Amino acid sequence: MFQKLRLKMTLINVAIMLALFFLLICGTYFFAKNDMSRHTEAFAQRIVTEVQSGILQDLPLRFANGPRKEGDFPPKLPGSPPNPQAKAPGFMPPGPPPGPTFFFIKTTPGGSIFFQSSNQPLETHALSAITEKALQASADQGTFLFDDTTYFYRKGSLIDQPGTVIVFHDATQEANMLQLVLTTLIAVGLVCALLSFGASFYMANRAMIPIKEAWQQQHDFLSNASHELRTPLTVIQTNLDIVRESLDETVASQIKWLDNIQEESICMKNMVNSLLFLARADSKQQTPKRNLFPADIIFSETIAPFEAIAKQKNLTLDMQLAPGIEGYGDVAQLKQVLAILLDNASRHTAPGGKITVALSQLNSKIQLTVADTGEGIEANHLERIFDRFYQVDESRNKGGSGLGLSIAKWIIENHGGSITADSTPGVGTAFTILIPLMSKV
Repeated sequence: MFQKLRLKMTLINVAIMLALFFLLICGTYFFAKNDMSRHTEAFAQRIVTEVQSGILQDLPLRFANGPRKEGDFPPKLPGSPPNPQAKAPGFMPPGPPPGPTFFFIKTTPGGSIFFQSSNQPLETHALSAITEKALQASADQGTFLFDDTTYFYRKGSLIDQPGTVIVFHDATQEANMLQLVLTTLIAVGLVCALLSFGASFYMANRAMIPIKEAWQQQHDFLSNASHELRTPLTVIQTNLDIVRESLDETVASQIKWLDNIQEESICMKNMVNSLLFLARADSKQQTPKRNLFPADIIFSETIAPFEAIAKQKNLTLDMQLAPGIEGYGDVAQLKQVLAILLDNASRHTAPGGKITVALSQLNSKIQLTVADTGEGIEANHLERIFDRFYQVDESRNKGGSGLGLSIAKWIIENHGGSITADSTPGVGTAFTILIPLMSKV
């Protein structure tokens, strides 16, 4: 079950990461493509405008090894006027020099080329073919494929004479760059996908730890609850069977068995109430009703019923309650905590022992201590006594269900306080509770 859940969590996380990487790759690619297209269109429009206005006469060749020479220009088309810029080796057009893949031509109204820029790289037949494609296109700008090369064109009417100026751009460099960007993004995406799979698997393992613990706690809870409820039910059923076997007897003669049934019924009722309390606490339905209260008076009321129990068991019950301390919290729940601790102390303290309840103020907190001179708790048990259903006495012959301290811890922590235990085997145990005077929870 856990392996399938781990795999499912990993795959879901990887799928989300891959979707994000896909969106990132597509977004980056299309942003780069649109940015390049925008710059190309803007530059082509600038060339057309400057040719129309007469600012730009030609686009010269670019050379890495010194200035160009007259023989470096393409041959003049038959019947076209001489290229005046061919006689000016030092000429450069106004503004930033255009890229090496931009060139332009001028055509007559009939479509004949009568001028080509000096950096025009194509043969005559190729130039005529792409010019025809551009002239036949209805849009003023666009792209087309010719001889496995993508060309961008921008055309406009000549102002000083009839005809058309067409700017061409070889988009091979941009295509290669976009291909490189896409390849790089895909490679990075694959690497990130592998890393995300490993990270997702690791995080899924980490996430499974509390899930496993919660499942185990639930399993233990149900197992222990079933065991604890089965014991009183068995006792009740056994005593009922004894009573039913003696139908001729009077009620008074069967009082022993009836008392056993009543005692186990009360025990089961208390356990069910504890289970319901913890269930509501886990589902955040156990909301405390906080009010100001006189701590010494409230805790005295809680201790009073245990005086009779202490006397019956020959125990000394000592109360050291400092007066005038005003607490803030759910009175019923705090009284329940003290009752739980007193019940534990009375059950685990031998006759002749002593139980001490002390109330004092420690800085901005109420300190309540319940100490006994009972049998004490071994160190290996001390860390687990607040776990649900955990009992030091595995035989359970001293009563209790192992839920009381769990309830006490939840109540105290829900009041923003803490509860700790200190014990020495053979000497006794002391529980210390600290609660803020004004809870901020």
